[in-house]
Amino acid sequence: MMIKRRLRRIKDVWKIRQLKSRWELLFQRYQGKELVSLDIETTSLDISKAQILSIAAVVIKGNRVLSSEKLHLTLSPPKDLPRASVKIHKLRRIDLNEGLPIAEALEKMLKFIGNRPIVGYNIGYDLAVLDQYLRPLFDFGMPNRYIDVMDLYRKKTQLSGGVECQINLSFEAICNGLDVPVLGRHTALGDAITTAIIYVRLKSSVSL
Repeated sequence: MMIKRRLRRIKDVWKIRQLKSRWELLFQRYQGKELVSLDIETTSLDISKAQILSIAAVVIKGNRVLSSEKLHLTLSPPKDLPRASVKIHKLRRIDLNEGLPIAEALEKMLKFIGNRPIVGYNIGYDLAVLDQYLRPLFDFGMPNRYIDVMDLYRKKTQLSGGVECQINLSFEAICNGLDVPVLGRHTALGDAITTAIIYVRLKSSVSL
């Protein structure tokens, strides 16, 4: 999956440069000191079936989570909203009726994140789902460098003498291991802020 993403990004960079697109900045190397913690909530864990319900992002600068600099978007309800999804995310059809169309929501997300690196938990899933919507609408996938706190936590635990097969990498276990409060679990904004705090706790103990 990593190799495929790199190859697609190379093609996207070439394409954007040829077209001189308004999105060209996204493909330029980021020179600043900020990152963006990103989370999406979807109807399914199956990437091919997942429909996006909400998107949230929050800025990280140094050792601070800038909760005032955030993005939180609710999308229009999908045609099929599984009951199991409602139980997890607590997003009913009535809660989504004022949501944004997918194209508008993704445009707002791209403008907010810009070319800053992305931080996430199991972020490969989020990026794969986003790419499925971005490519038909914008003709490119998410180009940003990304960091997965799950991988950082595994590295930290191994450095501390843990055995890989015994490491619990669930979101709750990582929060518990780092003494991070779980804020609004299974809400995009709650998970984005919690993930940002996890990253800040981990960056001091793992070489990035």
